[in-house]
Amino acid sequence: MYPTVYLALLSAFRFRDCQPRYAAAILDGDFSRAYCVVDDAAEIGAHAPASSRERGNEELTALADVSLLLDNPEEAEEYYRRAQKMIWKDDQQLRVQSCRNTGWISLMRARLGVAQRSFARITGETDAQVEQRIEAYVGLALAHHQLAQQNAADDALLAAAELADAHTEPRFRLVIDLLAQEFEVRLKIRSARALNDHAFWQSALVCAALGANVRARIEPATAIACRDALMAQRIEDLDCMERLANGERNWSAQVLTTRARRGCGAPATTRQTFHASLDMLLAALAGGLDEVAADLVDRMLTGNADEQRRNFDYLYCMAKVAAYRGNPADALKFYSHYTVEALRCLRSEAPPLRAANGPRQRAGAASDDVSARLPAKYRRAYRYIVENIDRQDLTTREVAAELNVTMRTIQLVFKRALGVTPCGLIRALRLEGIREDLLDDHGPAATIYDTAARWGLTSRSTLAKGYRKYFDESPSETIVAHAR
Repeated sequence: MYPTVYLALLSAFRFRDCQPRYAAAILDGDFSRAYCVVDDAAEIGAHAPASSRERGNEELTALADVSLLLDNPEEAEEYYRRAQKMIWKDDQQLRVQSCRNTGWISLMRARLGVAQRSFARITGETDAQVEQRIEAYVGLALAHHQLAQQNAADDALLAAAELADAHTEPRFRLVIDLLAQEFEVRLKIRSARALNDHAFWQSALVCAALGANVRARIEPATAIACRDALMAQRIEDLDCMERLANGERNWSAQVLTTRARRGCGAPATTRQTFHASLDMLLAALAGGLDEVAADLVDRMLTGNADEQRRNFDYLYCMAKVAAYRGNPADALKFYSHYTVEALRCLRSEAPPLRAANGPRQRAGAASDDVSARLPAKYRRAYRYIVENIDRQDLTTREVAAELNVTMRTIQLVFKRALGVTPCGLIRALRLEGIREDLLDDHGPAATIYDTAARWGLTSRSTLAKGYRKYFDESPSETIVAHAR
């Protein structure tokens, strides 16, 4: 599932007051018009007067959002970078915005593990605004769902609903209801008997059925608000998918293709059309409408070659259609590619199982999102920090020398990209690693200070003060609370 519609809705609600024309265009589904409304923001300079920087940050962020909606991720990344540069003195807000922007870009690029960790960091920011937390929980739910971690997706959606119920903008709650409906329809399609060889989803559904957890259900919203055109269109699309999955035969491939290509006020992009067609293709196969599915394959826009090669839902559908057409060789080829890509997704994107690895491996596995938020040139600096995180004498000066830049330069780059200096990042990685080890029931039995020493932190006073400031509790309080 591509999260375009949810990014669009949340972006419109975020800028509804400061950019009303932009918000109106987004909610109409006319992303090109929305882009034109904020296009002038591209001319805003980094050295604009302080009084205009907050507005400049909002305009550039809106411009980046709509660039991402129009399938221009490189342009969006540049506008996000420029927007963040305008608020680099506000550490907390910069951290939140950096994680938020990286989360949406990662979702669009199917880097689901990075998206999960980026959005999860926002939910852990106690000073994050309510709207930012709602958006983060929605993004987290989307990432979990795409990795077939439905219980985690439902938990994130419940957290978002609880926050939205107390918010003055009722449409946030309607977005959460829409996403809950989306999950229901998509799970119904993927659990259909006709798709029982869709190994990626079937394994997840079987595990959920055998587990003790029952899916958490979201009560319908009590908020009263009109559903905007973009939201209404998505409801229509979900209804269409559900009817196809029920086997209704009053849908032709031509009608479905036209539906996939139409936008709401403007034509859909090639990528959006590809994913909309893929949704309907899976629904048709789930409903036993193999002839419609085969015709739809011939008509659908297939996007770029890399996406076709790496999208395991697409490869699975191609295998099913090839089998229906009596071409077992092609069916086997596509299904083989499907299994390879499904396994790659599970191995590279799903959170790794905890193992008896050292701090270096653990820090690197847990913080891929930090690397993604840095400019490409400085990702090597982050890797160097991870590789040496257990060294007590690791310093910013040493990291700067590794890249052959000045300390001032690397401090500014990290501060503007992450909202924290290299020294602060080293401290955060160590404290987070110590906390994870203390909470690990299967880890090696060790004292608090032995655990801290493994992460390069040998000063007891530094540990006590830093840990309490970062987690609002002492290490021993963490252990006691976890043992309850």
